[in-house]
Amino acid sequence: MEEWRRGWRTVLGAALAAATGVNLLYFVFSLFIPHLQKETGWTLGEFSQLQAIVGIGSLAAPLAGWAMDRYGCRRIWAGGMVAIALLYLVVGLSPVIPALFGAMVFATGLIGVATTSISYTRAVNGWFFQQRGLALAFSATGISLAAIFLPPLLERVITLEGWRTGYFMLAALALLIGLPSILFLVQDAPAQVPDHEEARRIAEVGPDPFWRSGAFWLIAASYVGINIPTSGMLSQMAPMMLEEGLTLAQAAFGISAYAAGQFFGRLACGWLLDRVHPQRTAFFFTLVPAIGCIILWQTQNHYAAALLAVAAIGVQQGAEIDLVAYFVASRFGLDRYGSIYGWTQVAGWMGTLCGVLLFGKIHDWTGSYSLFQAGAVVSYVLAAVAFLFVRLNPQRVFT
Repeated sequence: MEEWRRGWRTVLGAALAAATGVNLLYFVFSLFIPHLQKETGWTLGEFSQLQAIVGIGSLAAPLAGWAMDRYGCRRIWAGGMVAIALLYLVVGLSPVIPALFGAMVFATGLIGVATTSISYTRAVNGWFFQQRGLALAFSATGISLAAIFLPPLLERVITLEGWRTGYFMLAALALLIGLPSILFLVQDAPAQVPDHEEARRIAEVGPDPFWRSGAFWLIAASYVGINIPTSGMLSQMAPMMLEEGLTLAQAAFGISAYAAGQFFGRLACGWLLDRVHPQRTAFFFTLVPAIGCIILWQTQNHYAAALLAVAAIGVQQGAEIDLVAYFVASRFGLDRYGSIYGWTQVAGWMGTLCGVLLFGKIHDWTGSYSLFQAGAVVSYVLAAVAFLFVRLNPQRVFT
């Protein structure tokens, strides 16, 4: 309980900031698509190309992580929150010109990376050791709760007031909730007690290049295998639900069901990581969404089945942040956490890029999402197996 007594403010602040950063846009952007389609005439495949540009911007993740390691997490995180809010305002006020809209989407990925999991996991990992898994889970539940309750509200705002007002709403959340949470709740991590053997080795030969570690590549491969199917389905969740026979209002609740599964997955995975073999925990939670994909693949016009399926997919997406952050911190420590996690995030975003492009393009080619849903099962299974082979070091102790 001592860890929670000292670190609860940081967990709360991280949860609120995570709920209002750029990750929220990733959850709800599919609600904007039908309205933008009416205004622009763009196809679903073209929207997937625009969304994929976000992944290119995320190549800045290692730089953001390095800056957090060098200058402090809170400073970079707060700056990113202000920048992303201003960008939302610009998008809401600008004309919808393809090149301009694409540039702003790219900027969303470039700037928004400082408000993603690289920031809040960095802040929370520094405060927790024995309860690290659960603390990471609670810090990530903010975005899950926001994604449960906000989509129906945002859908009504967009329908009644237009998609531009939806962007203004996202900007207000970032400035009025996210930024104050970072500034007044998140605290700098306590000093780390050095491991004497590790300190001696680093003094003699320097830190191990992480890219030579098989553990790094296995973590990165798992991240890619998870993100290809998950990001593809999330990027066009509303159109996919419409194809399953739901109305647009029901599709908004489909996003909420996805987020509910994410909420459960985060808490359950975080709790188990502190108590059960981490690799087996990762294996189990990465297999769960494969069941959801099979349900989507084999059913049609079943509202309850569609909600259950997307909730199962959400379970792993919720666990994903816990798993990657836990594995990176446990294997490599916190001295270079931002930089190493940043590179795993690049790998994950490359999976996101492929998933978003394939999801829309496969639909354009085949007229259905079924082929992608079938391939997603294979991707999840491969990612689950990769987690089993990651070797973790004993975690370090903090004062």
